[in-house]
Amino acid sequence: MTVAISLEDREAIYDTLKRYLWCMDTTNIDGVVDTFTGDATVKDVTGKRWDAAAGGARGFATHFLTLPNRPDSQHWVQHMFVEDAGEGAWRVVSYWASLAWVPGSDEKFVRLLGSYRDTCMQVDGDWLIAEKIIDPWSGASVPTGGVFAIPA
Repeated sequence: MTVAISLEDREAIYDTLKRYLWCMDTTNIDGVVDTFTGDATVKDVTGKRWDAAAGGARGFATHFLTLPNRPDSQHWVQHMFVEDAGEGAWRVVSYWASLAWVPGSDEKFVRLLGSYRDTCMQVDGDWLIAEKIIDPWSGASVPTGGVFAIPA
């Protein structure tokens, strides 16, 4: 039997994921950390896993939001589906694009594309991210089967 998530829980989870994005885009490290459970793990776009030993969500956010010469950026996300992750948790699979611009200029560009797999659970009534997997979109990670190709 397929378990359905309530519309209220779905929207509450989406709100948490949107708050995460807003905080990343506005370089609010504490805000990012507040969207995660205390023992959350993050696998970043480079493949590094940020568990408790690596600083968890705070280590991840601090690392990426304080990079020297980090371009200003904005994330655009499309949630694709929500699936039951067991034990009261839900996994949201999303596509994302990171758009960036060079400060002080009109230069704008697509920085990265990829997918998120966010496993969320309720903690004291709030939906939080327990695990975030960030995968880049590349020929190595997304097989196209030769069906769709963009000329160079």
